[in-house]
Amino acid sequence: MRGLIAILFLMLTATVSAQDSTSIANKNVTIKQDEELTTLLAEYKAYNAKRDTRDGYRIQITYTDIREDVYKSKAGMYKQFPELASYVEYEQPNYKLRIGDFKTRLEAANYLQQVITVYPGAFIVKDKIKIK
Repeated sequence: MRGLIAILFLMLTATVSAQDSTSIANKNVTIKQDEELTTLLAEYKAYNAKRDTRDGYRIQITYTDIREDVYKSKAGMYKQFPELASYVEYEQPNYKLRIGDFKTRLEAANYLQQVITVYPGAFIVKDKIKIK
């Protein structure tokens, strides 16, 4: 019985590996799709081209309920990092100061290493960023 199971296992393994090496490089492939699908895809592409924001990351510098404090921090941040855009967001009752428009978390993490020396409480947040 064990021998039969071993043979079946070997046959199954050989079949799976044979399927992995299949190539369709020299084949002609015809895709048929509904005209409405083509129209919908074109509209989706046009919509995305018009959008000025996308999902991305920012670095949050401060979080306070005192408006003057957040704007003082923003002014100080401009002196330290003039190349980064800054955004003050109000989420009742607090103000958040966030900087940067990073497409990936890795970009934000690289910049966070510089920012954290000046603002030790800074951290990365997921946010809608402006497309440049």
